[in-house]
Amino acid sequence: MKENTKIQEVIEESIEVGKINKPHKGGHLREHSEFHNCHTEESVKQDIAFLRLVYGDNFKLSESDVTNDFINKLKAISKDIYFFIDTSEKYLSPQNYIKSKYEFIRYKIPNADQNLFYLAWNGLIRNDSFRRLLLQTFSISKFSDLLCPQNIAPIGSTLTRYRSKAILADDMATNPDGTRRLTGRMLVDGSGLSMKEGIVWLPNDKALPMFPQAYVPMNQTHVVMIRHGKSIHESGGENPEFVGSGLWDTWDKNRRISGSKSNFLKEEGIITARELGKDFKVAVDVLDKSGYPLWLWSKDAPIQVFGSESENTEQTARYFLHEAGYTNMSFNAIFGLNSQKYGSLTFRYKNEIMEEALKIYSGGKEVTPDVKAKVSKMFKNRFYHYPEGETLIEADWRIAYSFVELLNSNLGKRILIADHSGAIRVFEAIIRTLDFAEYSTIKESQDSIMALCYQQGRNLRYDYLQKKEYPLRKRNK
Repeated sequence: MKENTKIQEVIEESIEVGKINKPHKGGHLREHSEFHNCHTEESVKQDIAFLRLVYGDNFKLSESDVTNDFINKLKAISKDIYFFIDTSEKYLSPQNYIKSKYEFIRYKIPNADQNLFYLAWNGLIRNDSFRRLLLQTFSISKFSDLLCPQNIAPIGSTLTRYRSKAILADDMATNPDGTRRLTGRMLVDGSGLSMKEGIVWLPNDKALPMFPQAYVPMNQTHVVMIRHGKSIHESGGENPEFVGSGLWDTWDKNRRISGSKSNFLKEEGIITARELGKDFKVAVDVLDKSGYPLWLWSKDAPIQVFGSESENTEQTARYFLHEAGYTNMSFNAIFGLNSQKYGSLTFRYKNEIMEEALKIYSGGKEVTPDVKAKVSKMFKNRFYHYPEGETLIEADWRIAYSFVELLNSNLGKRILIADHSGAIRVFEAIIRTLDFAEYSTIKESQDSIMALCYQQGRNLRYDYLQKKEYPLRKRNK
C-alpha cells in the first residue's frame, strides 16, 4: 500500500501550542480549546500517579509538573492526535497504521515521549467527537460487508448460500421423506471444473458436503478453527467480567495480565489440546474411510496452520493435529492475530495494579463502590490506551483486517487456525455482523471445533464439527 502523504504531512509539522496549523476535512480551523474538558488538573495528576505506579523510579514526571502550560501542551497534543486519526488513510493496513503511529509519536510528541501520548490520548477519549472518529476509523463493520454481502441473490440465481457452508443445515442434508442424503450437487469450482459432491455424516449427526478427494474449490477457502487451552498467563477467572480484549477474573486471584507473546500452555491446556485432537480424529477417520481425506499431506506439503505470535497457539495446533494423526505442519505466526497489546502492564499482577489504582483514583480517600466502578470502567473502556500498548478498538480492527486478508490469500486451500478467544470473538462478529455490545462478551468454548467456508461474493458462514451439545466422541471422565 502506498504511503499516506496526508499522514506524512501531519507528521512533519512541528507542534505549535495553542494554534491549529491543519484544517479539518471540512476546511474549518479547529482550536485545541475544543478539548478543554479533556484534561483537568485532577485527572492529569491522577494519570501521572498511575504511570509512576507502572514505571516506578524510571518515571520522571510528578504531580508538581501539572501546570496550566503543561495542560495546554496536552491539549495541543490531543489536537494533533485527533487530526492524525482524522487524516488516516481509509483502508490503511495495520502494519502501515502502526508505522504511522510510531512516526507520529517520534516526530509530533515532544522528545517522542510515550507517556505524553498516553496522557493526551486518554484525556481525549472524554471528547464525544474523538470517540465518534475512532468508531468510524476502526469500525469492523466494513469487514462484515466484505465477507458477508448483504445483497441476497434472486430466486434461481447460482449465488445461493448453500455453497457457503462447510456443514449442511438439516433441511439441506435430508430428503423430503426424512432419509439422509448421500450426494450433493454438481458445482463449478471457479476454474471451469465441474464436480459432484458427496455428503458424509459424522457420528454427531453433522453432514459435510465434500468434493472427491476432499478437493477445495479454487474460489473457496476452507477453515478448521480451534481455540487454545489454558495457559500459564491466563486471563479468565472463575467469575469472569469482560474487560480489555479478554476475560479478566474478579481480582480475587493474583493472576498476571496476559501478553500477546511469550505465553505457553500449562499442563491443563496441553491435555485440552490433546483431547480435542482425539475428538477431531473421529471426524478424520470417518472422512478417510469415505474417501474424503481432509489433508493429503506429505513431508513436502505440510498442513498450513495460522495463529497469533503467542506460543500457546502453535502448541495447541501441534498437540491437536498430532492426536488426529497428522505429524507434519507448517505454523505461520501472524502479528495481526495477536491479542490486545497491554504494553507496560503485560505480566504485571492484576490485583496489585488494581489495588494501587483504586488508591490513586480515590484521591487518597476511602475506596467507595463508585471509585471501584470508575477504575473498572477505565480498564474496560474500548478506547482506553494502555501505556505503550493499544486500545481494544484498535486491536479488534487489526484482528478483523488480518482475518479477511488470511481468507483471501488462501483460496483453494483448507487451513487450520488456532487462536485466542478475543480473536475468535472478532471473527464471529464480522461473520454475523454483530456490534460491540453483542460480541464483546462472546467466549468460544475450548472443546469446540469450528468449520468455515469462504467464497468471495457470497455469505461466509460457519458451523461446528463439534460442540458441547454434539460431541464427536464420548470422553472418559
